[in-house]
Amino acid sequence: MLAVAGYGILPVLTLLLVLPSARPVEDSICDTSSRLAPSSSFPANRDLLAAALPANASSTPTGFATLSAGTASPAYAMALCRGDANASSCAACVAIAFHVAVENCPNMTGATMYEDNCVLRFANRQFLDFLNAQQWQVDEISSLTRTADDIVPAVAVARFSAAATAILAAVSSRALAADSSNSTAKKYFATGEVAFDPRIYALAQCVPLLTPAQCSGCFGQLLKQIKVKLSKSKPIWVASRAQWCDLRYSVPPLYQGQAMLQLQAPPPTSPETPGAAETKKKTNAAGISVGIVCSLVLISILSVLVFIRSRTRTKTTEHDNPFKKISSAQCVIFDLPALQEATENFSQRNKLGEGGFGAVYKGTLPDGQDIAVKKLLGTAGHGLHQLHNEVLLLAQLQHKNLVRLHGFYSSRDDTLLVYEYIKNGSLDNFLSDTREGHILNWEQQYNIILGIAKGILYLHEDSSMRIIHRDLKPNNILLDDDMEPKIADFGLARLLGEGHTHTMTSGVAGTPGYMAPEYVYQQRVSPKIDIFSYGVLVLQIVTRRRECWSDDINNVNLLTEVWNHWRKGSIIEMMDHTLDEHTQNHQLRYLHIGLMCVQADPGDRPEISTVIFMLTRDNMELQPPEEPAFFFGSLKDLHSLPRATANSNFMLEEDISLNGVTITDPYPR
Repeated sequence: MLAVAGYGILPVLTLLLVLPSARPVEDSICDTSSRLAPSSSFPANRDLLAAALPANASSTPTGFATLSAGTASPAYAMALCRGDANASSCAACVAIAFHVAVENCPNMTGATMYEDNCVLRFANRQFLDFLNAQQWQVDEISSLTRTADDIVPAVAVARFSAAATAILAAVSSRALAADSSNSTAKKYFATGEVAFDPRIYALAQCVPLLTPAQCSGCFGQLLKQIKVKLSKSKPIWVASRAQWCDLRYSVPPLYQGQAMLQLQAPPPTSPETPGAAETKKKTNAAGISVGIVCSLVLISILSVLVFIRSRTRTKTTEHDNPFKKISSAQCVIFDLPALQEATENFSQRNKLGEGGFGAVYKGTLPDGQDIAVKKLLGTAGHGLHQLHNEVLLLAQLQHKNLVRLHGFYSSRDDTLLVYEYIKNGSLDNFLSDTREGHILNWEQQYNIILGIAKGILYLHEDSSMRIIHRDLKPNNILLDDDMEPKIADFGLARLLGEGHTHTMTSGVAGTPGYMAPEYVYQQRVSPKIDIFSYGVLVLQIVTRRRECWSDDINNVNLLTEVWNHWRKGSIIEMMDHTLDEHTQNHQLRYLHIGLMCVQADPGDRPEISTVIFMLTRDNMELQPPEEPAFFFGSLKDLHSLPRATANSNFMLEEDISLNGVTITDPYPR
């Protein structure tokens, strides 16, 4: 028998080999009291659960499912995915949890596995009976409290603890409030953040089978354990988890998307000496009258100044951007004079670079914040209202591997985008600079390869809108102070429409050498064209090659060279010979993954979530790559290609819309 509690009988489904968590966490608790008996059928029953449970959990609205299999030596299992996990990452997380739990708890019939995106438990007994009112005992909940390796930057311990406790209590209450009368839809999940320095993120979640009272009690039990950790002399971040509930806070973000609730930081506390309170009362009493008089005078002066300034500016801004006064928490509408002043009127010495989308300038705001201002080409006087809405959408995309868009300015004459300033510049600089201290070591290469993949995953699957970048290349990968990669220019093709590229103007948007063949020749748009570009990037990073393509048909392109060496078994000739054997084996694996991403048939290329799974799980067997897609044409060939249309068969089959150039698929988060 294979039963799903609350969802009927489901067949055994094929596992989805996709991404686990963006920040993998593995903690397992083995049930040492239950050993596997010889010739037991439990492993076979457990394997049935491992095959079916990932798909079952990912297909439910709550990300939760339970299964049982077998009558002799039966196996029972339960999985709960984090409330913000999408279907693919949920399924992958549960699959991985099964695999790792079996590895970590050999010859045992019970284990609980905690991953960042999910929690899994399996056993040879029906452990859900613990939820019965007669058996539920909060004090008997088995939990795991885990502290981070990093220490929070030096802040006042008491104030940090107060902020962390407040947000944990708030998300617990919000998660309980998320319960609804429709039992199949309740999620018991909430996220929140505190405007502390550093910002504190938190999440709370309960298994949907719990009653509100049980969920509240479970949160309370975990909060007690967290408070013990918070009482230490140095601030840390803590995750306290049980199989029934999850309560965590962190300085790095814990979840995808915007927080469900936001709290202000608690006010700073300052110790008072004896008698200080009495002195303070007298001082306040004496100063109140003076303060009132001063305030009235100040308000009068400011009112006059504001009136004069508004009269002056009204005459000079009648024809300026109508959206200047509109702003949101994520996007600011800047004034042109402010950006001119910040960039020294877009002086050449502040110019960071230039491409088909426009030139980029470094600027410094009055508060000292450095920014990067991109002057877009070809947008003056066209579609201001649509542009405004698009920018507001793009500004809501926030991920550590995306360059953050702060805001914009747009008028009949200019369109300017304001981004965070990334000090180290683009990946292209490091691929072309062979000076000592500028060459990427293997750890940096690995982090860049993985970070780019996580950014693509967010754009393709986890963001509030689904975006295909279409111009992934070293120039569009920026590296911050920690050499963490950040994808730039995401959504610009969507924003500006067709015909804007860095090296050409045609019906396709992109850079030769990085564009998938089905996109170049047939204008077929899908996430797989970003996978192709990513594969080229991986090959460039590992081989440290700046150029991947040449307009000269007599020159050998990077894909050709890598494939020829791979086929001959001499690929090591393209790698760093100074690396040890272990590192070279890792590099060979990533070259293998890169070749899988540039295969000619888009159906053969893996999804980005599968790519990250392969990057982070060395024990996953890789399929041999097919011959890559080679492009030996010239820019003339690309200019002569027909423009893409919304009537493309590929577009209709994939049920996606053509918005300018970048495809977007909005869906509720």
